[in-house]
Amino acid sequence: MVLDVRGLSVGIKRGTRCFPVIRDISFGIARGEILGLVGESGCGKTLTALSIPGLLPPAVEQTGGTIRFLGRDLGARSPRELSRIRGRDLSMVFQEPAASLNPLQRIGVQIAEVLRLHGERDAALIRRRVLDMMEHVGLPDPERIFRSYPHQLSGGMCQRVMIALAVINRPRLLIADEPTTALDLPAQIQILSLLRKTNQELGTAILFISHDLSVIRRLCGRLLVMYAGRIVESGPVEAIFRKPLHEYTRLLLGSIPSRDRKGRPLATIPAGLKGRAGDGCPFAPRCGYAESRCEAAFPEAAGFDAGPAYETGPAYETGPAYETGPAGHWAHCVLAGRGKEAGRG
Repeated sequence: MVLDVRGLSVGIKRGTRCFPVIRDISFGIARGEILGLVGESGCGKTLTALSIPGLLPPAVEQTGGTIRFLGRDLGARSPRELSRIRGRDLSMVFQEPAASLNPLQRIGVQIAEVLRLHGERDAALIRRRVLDMMEHVGLPDPERIFRSYPHQLSGGMCQRVMIALAVINRPRLLIADEPTTALDLPAQIQILSLLRKTNQELGTAILFISHDLSVIRRLCGRLLVMYAGRIVESGPVEAIFRKPLHEYTRLLLGSIPSRDRKGRPLATIPAGLKGRAGDGCPFAPRCGYAESRCEAAFPEAAGFDAGPAYETGPAYETGPAYETGPAGHWAHCVLAGRGKEAGRG
């Protein structure tokens, strides 16, 4: 197991109060796995990602749970120890590459800095490794780009630079937070191909965050669906696309245009509150199948072979089974508890 997150809760501080934004989520990532995390804007995807390497903003704090990386509790690590882990064993690619790169430094200097910060001192070796990594991520004319500034590169090339920065030390886990959102379609396809290549050739596990289900389907083997700070469904990507168990997931999938739905209206999510402060299902106020118990308590996980073992245990080490079978497909939904597909009685 590369990453094991259990009971993670995150809140935003306002004076003496702390408002929960992520509530009791658990998941794991196996060696070499590509796990997708999908949900609408504001559901907590980015805060989940920032919690893992300890990069939460000052007004945001982890209020519960544990994050174990390579068997080590990151919450028990000092800032110095976390700095040694970040950029070496655990790296992150952010949504806006132009905002993440230093506009006053050449590209080669910025990539080389990652190696220097983690102990490499041989200047010739550093330069060679940087140029090799530029070639690996598909940057044309590495020598020229080594001397270039960020403003001289396109958005897609800047994102390739960010990936080079993140993987030059061959990390065990790469967190990619919506890395294709600001790119045009050809650049998106290139970045997805590069991430898959990084996963296959370097053995790097990837947590891929997006609000775009079509992108998730191209890249990931397993998927977490997040709504209002809760993980509401989990399972193999194809199993979720074929038979969603949570009503929110069904409506998300139904809103994607396709040839099969040509001439028919797309699904819409009813207007209303995104969630309530109580302990129930956050989607209940917008769900056409909600019952009184949905608002009283958050439903237990149910579905195909559902249960905590699939959420946090060694079942993640099974590898390809997650891409080919229904094992571990579950949802926190009363419909799933009845063995029914969401939206169908």
